[in-house]
Amino acid sequence: MTLADHLRRYMELAAQADNLFRTVEKLHGELMPCKVRCNDCCSVYFELCLIEAFTMSAMFRRELSRKIQSRVLSRAAMVEPLFVDANRTLQSIGGSDAGDRIDAASRLRIPCPLNEDGSCVLYDYRPVTCRLYGIPQNMGDRVVSCPRTGFKQGRKYHTVNVHEIQTRLFEYSRDLLRDLLGFPPDIRRTPLYFVPVALQTQFDKEYFLTLGRSLEKT
Repeated sequence: MTLADHLRRYMELAAQADNLFRTVEKLHGELMPCKVRCNDCCSVYFELCLIEAFTMSAMFRRELSRKIQSRVLSRAAMVEPLFVDANRTLQSIGGSDAGDRIDAASRLRIPCPLNEDGSCVLYDYRPVTCRLYGIPQNMGDRVVSCPRTGFKQGRKYHTVNVHEIQTRLFEYSRDLLRDLLGFPPDIRRTPLYFVPVALQTQFDKEYFLTLGRSLEKT
C-alpha cells in the first residue's frame, strides 16, 4: 500500500466512527447534549495508535497556518507533563482490574492543545476517540459515556464496541510500519502516543528508522 492508501483507509474508519455517532444520535438524541463549543471531550485522557498520530501530525502541518501551529505547540509542551504523570498514575493500577483503570482514566481532565476558544482547530482530522465521545461505549466489562449525557446504568442503548475499533487501529498501524520499514506482518505491538507528543513529533524517514531499530530490540 502507498502512504496515500494508508491515510485514505484511516480516514474511512474515521468516517465510519462519525456514522456510528450519528446513528446513536438519531436513536437517543434527547439524551445527548452535544453541541457546538461543548468541549467536554477536549479534556479526556487517551492515547493514539501510530496511524492516528501519524495522520494528525501530517494534517496539523499541512492544514494549519504557522501562527496557529505555534500556539498549539506551545500548549502541547505545557500539557505533555500532565499526560506523562497521568500515565504513570494509571500504570500504578496495572495489577488491578481493567475496570479500575477505565474509571481512573475517566476522571482525568487534561486540556487538549488543539482546543482553542472552545473549538478544535484540527476538527476534520480529530482522533476516533473524539468522534465517538458522547455515545455509550463498551470498554472491558462495562459501558461508559460522557458524564453530561442522560444515559442510565442498567438500560439498553445502541453502543459502540471500542475493542473492535482499537483492533483495527492497531492493524492499520502495523501495516503502516510493515510497508515503511519492511517489517514482517506478525508485529506484536506498535507505539502509542499522547496527543501533545504526536503534534510535536516529525514522522519523517529518520524517525521511522529510529523507531524500527528500537522495535527490533524488543
